[in-house]
Amino acid sequence: MNCRAFRSKHDAYVDDTLSGVELDAMARHRNLCEPCARLDTRVRRALLVAHNLPVIQPSARFTERLQRRLAQERLLIASARVSRAEREDHWWRPLTVGAYAAMAAGMLAAAGLATALTDGTGERDTIRLAPVVAYLPETEPSALATPAMVASMPIGMTVWPALYVAQQTPWQFASDVQR
Repeated sequence: MNCRAFRSKHDAYVDDTLSGVELDAMARHRNLCEPCARLDTRVRRALLVAHNLPVIQPSARFTERLQRRLAQERLLIASARVSRAEREDHWWRPLTVGAYAAMAAGMLAAAGLATALTDGTGERDTIRLAPVVAYLPETEPSALATPAMVASMPIGMTVWPALYVAQQTPWQFASDVQR
């Protein structure tokens, strides 16, 4: 057993709900592994403290006071929702015709300014690149990647083509050296 398995089954180990074989394996691991033994000790001590805490007895009128306080909080939350909804209703109002006219005039002014600032001739400079000169001939395609070889490879099996290519590699290196 490893530490990960011990930690994952530790709750059941403490509750004694594991099978006998698993209980023995957990006990053996706890005896051999110091970090897991410390974990087990910490958990068992915490459970012992929790079980030995005194029972808390609320006062006789506790339930009545709690229910009254909960009702007050519910009323506060409801009134906050109503006031927020009222604020949101007063915030939004439909725009008037004058507001729409002002927006349209602003857009037309922005379009006119953009047209005035740009070059209105419509001529565009052509981009001219330096000529490209090829000074090395194209290399010959690999003998390993012929269409016939690629077509003969089964689809979905990546190991066999890789082994085939690895097997053919010395031939490729030998043909490259002779050139």
